[in-house]
Amino acid sequence: MAKLDLTKPIEIAEDVFWVGYVVPNDPFQCHVYLIRNGDESVLIDPGSMITFPVVLEKIYSVTKLRDIKYIIMHHQDPDIVGCYKTLESIMPKRDDRRVVTHWRAYMLLKHYQWETPFYLIDKEGWKLKTGDRELEFIFTPYAHFPGAFCTFDKKTKTLFSSDIFGAVSDEFMFYAEDRDEYYDGVKLFHKHYMPSTVILNHALDQIMSKNPELIAPQHGSIIKKDMIPKIVKELRNLECGLYLLDERETDIMILNKTDEVLRQFFEDAILSSSFDTIVKSLYLQIKQEIPSIRRLEVVGRLKTSDENWVKVEVENANVKKSVFSKFEPKPMEGATYKYPLVVRGRHQIGWIYVETDTLTELDRKFLDVLFRKIASPLAVSFEKDLAYELLEKEREKLLEEAMKDPLTGLYNRRYFFAYLEEKLKERESMKFPLSLVIVDIDHFKMINDTYGHLVGDQVLKELAIILKKNVRLSDCVARYGGEEFVIVMPFAALSDACRKVERIRKAVEEHRFCGDLKLKVTISAGVTEYEDGMSIEEFIDRADQNLYEAKRTGRNRVICE
Repeated sequence: MAKLDLTKPIEIAEDVFWVGYVVPNDPFQCHVYLIRNGDESVLIDPGSMITFPVVLEKIYSVTKLRDIKYIIMHHQDPDIVGCYKTLESIMPKRDDRRVVTHWRAYMLLKHYQWETPFYLIDKEGWKLKTGDRELEFIFTPYAHFPGAFCTFDKKTKTLFSSDIFGAVSDEFMFYAEDRDEYYDGVKLFHKHYMPSTVILNHALDQIMSKNPELIAPQHGSIIKKDMIPKIVKELRNLECGLYLLDERETDIMILNKTDEVLRQFFEDAILSSSFDTIVKSLYLQIKQEIPSIRRLEVVGRLKTSDENWVKVEVENANVKKSVFSKFEPKPMEGATYKYPLVVRGRHQIGWIYVETDTLTELDRKFLDVLFRKIASPLAVSFEKDLAYELLEKEREKLLEEAMKDPLTGLYNRRYFFAYLEEKLKERESMKFPLSLVIVDIDHFKMINDTYGHLVGDQVLKELAIILKKNVRLSDCVARYGGEEFVIVMPFAALSDACRKVERIRKAVEEHRFCGDLKLKVTISAGVTEYEDGMSIEEFIDRADQNLYEAKRTGRNRVICE
């Protein structure tokens, strides 16, 4: 086989391209694929910011960014979606562009706050018609997360398999080879990521019903038709996950009872929309085996302190969720059983409590086996459910307290410097244009002296609104100090930045400030573009010099280099 040039896109099927980047010395490669389909092209799992510069270059060599209509996100992990905020900011706008995913992934992806609307495959019949192609989506739940799915291109019979068929290996193979090293990498990957043999085989059944002729996974190697049966055979017999025989219990009746409850529990859990519903399903399944159960509680902490305890309680099939500062177990009548909630064997976040009228030795053994199997994934699900809620609240609090200017609501000076430093580091490898703007309100002291500081504060607030309204979401607008503001514009060359700032200047000139006062306010601005070798101080100073020139030559103007 001729040596492949991995620095260029590789066409693996008709109009299907690998546009990824092989990260040096990384056993966990992440792949990006592109289906070229005119102005309805499809980008699959765009990747992280580590691979983004090379991926972007390869995309450009295959198609135009404006022609990408669909972006399939098989799941929410940063190695799969981390670059999309940046990619979205440079893609030409089109109203019909969609992020394609499953609703379980959407519940997490929405936290990235992208502008692109979502196309939820479970709401659209598990299909997507794009040009002369039809994509089918295959639901593979819990392989490796609840909303996992694969994408099948009917035209070329190419399966984009998400995590299934992945591999980790010190030696990268673009196409899978019939070698022990490759099979070892496949086994290592699936033992780590697939929760059970039953779940993995269920996913394989769904996939193989499509008879794919090529498999393009997120990780590992692309698998050609003649290798597919061999890989499937290796995976079918792989021991992994939740349904292995319990290492402590040998009673076949207990194991059989546990297995039945587990199967039903996970089937219900896959279809559930919240952790509360999952716990209710667990309660109902246990009640079938232990009719005397009165109450089931899942209690955990969001932090390692005594604060932010959360309890999900099911009693008589009614679910109640409560948050409290310190955990004090509610007295239980009859027999009580408890089991620790430990996340991935590392740290305990809480307990599962079961209250029954009576608890026989057989019941206790059953609960021991059951919770040994489900406590860890239940803990992970609980932790994620609570963590996202907590992160959202903490993010808002941090933005208000640490990064925001309390008067204007813009980012503050400290955040501006941190953001600029981060973008300059990214630019070292990516070499994208980066422009900086410093804006100053003309004769602001006169406004304060004439109308008072409350009016001056209102002018600052309204100017902040105008600035935010006229820049991209990817731009950073901050209050620099007093009546000065700064704007950092990644991926904007000097000419683009100058045109944008001139529009802002005109918008300010035409706006009448402070309601009935109808004040006329103007601004001056200095704009510069970063050049290799500049320090942050030199970069800011050049923009400041241009601002000074704008003021010296009459104000109400924008000076660029």
